[in-house]
Amino acid sequence: MKPMSRITRLMLAMLAAAAALAAASPLLAATKKHQHHPQIGIGDDKIDLFGDPRFLALNIKTVRYDMHWDALSMPVFERPLTAWMKAAHERNLDVLLTIDHSDKVIYKRVTVKKKVHGKTVSVKVRKRFSQSRVLPTPAQYLAAFKAFRKRFPWVKNFVTWDETNYYGEATYNKESLVASYYREMRHACPSCTILAAEFLDVPRSEAVPIAKWAKTFIKDLGYQPAYWGLNDYVDANNLRDRNTRSLLAAVKGKIWLAETGGLVNRRNHSKVTFPQNAAHAAKVDSYILNKLGSLSPRIQRIYLYEWDAKTKRDSWDSALISYNHVPRAGYNVLANTLFSWGVKPNCVLSLVPPSCKNIGPTGPTGPTGPTGPTAATGATGTTQ
Repeated sequence: MKPMSRITRLMLAMLAAAAALAAASPLLAATKKHQHHPQIGIGDDKIDLFGDPRFLALNIKTVRYDMHWDALSMPVFERPLTAWMKAAHERNLDVLLTIDHSDKVIYKRVTVKKKVHGKTVSVKVRKRFSQSRVLPTPAQYLAAFKAFRKRFPWVKNFVTWDETNYYGEATYNKESLVASYYREMRHACPSCTILAAEFLDVPRSEAVPIAKWAKTFIKDLGYQPAYWGLNDYVDANNLRDRNTRSLLAAVKGKIWLAETGGLVNRRNHSKVTFPQNAAHAAKVDSYILNKLGSLSPRIQRIYLYEWDAKTKRDSWDSALISYNHVPRAGYNVLANTLFSWGVKPNCVLSLVPPSCKNIGPTGPTGPTGPTGPTAATGATGTTQ
């Protein structure tokens, strides 16, 4: 047989490579199609979220509420909580409830020393005492939890306590007490999904390191909980994953990023520095959704905080919608990311999601949507 020429051998090799690529293409496509994507939610205690077509059009199915543990005992908190829960339930949204410190204030008559006409005398005065650092007993906690469950039995996802490792919370050195809260919740609702803790990823000077707190909690509890929460701000806004990886390494359970998002502005005197503007916040939101969310299949959910800003001078602003009701770049990042994951917007409700341009100006079945800030024209204008 006459030996093949060099050109013939090269052509055959190229054909073989092409055939192999063609055979692999369906597998690669299937891998991309089934790539892990966490479920995306929005965290915001403001009820206007549920009336905004720009939110409803995104087809997001889960939302988060941060509640004072004793909120149902105080009308000033019970009323907005009830209205928010009712609105979420009417829209068939899955709710994550994070339990937080009390905002109650009590007044006591105490004896103080005062100088009257040059003499020191004892007088009784009415003094204000904040209850934000007074933790409930396990029995009090359980009673409050049961009262909430009785009022809103359809809520199935809970966090024992908000930012448990943060020095600003009285739980930072009370791992055993929080473990008791967890046990009470598990016993009272075995079918519920309960996040054992919700950490804040701030420096050691502001909180107990996440891994250290988690390991102490696990030791006190006696076993590994199935779910954990993380408020991922410092890592995310610095476009890094150090604390997220630290939690993944320290625990075996699944993780929900219960509160995170790109910071546009904050006035809370924090010493942690990173860029703060709408453009950088959009980069952060993209990093959260596409990088942090894909670190591990154990990262199951991401709740972006918050939906909209109240004023130009909010003390904290990580909103997707500006105070002047204009969608920010972060909103576009969220809409486009969801669309790339196969979550199609409802363009009948609102044309604002940029992904609606890929579906058509009238949406799949009908009208072009309203005008004004929630329609296609609402995405234009000054973003602040």
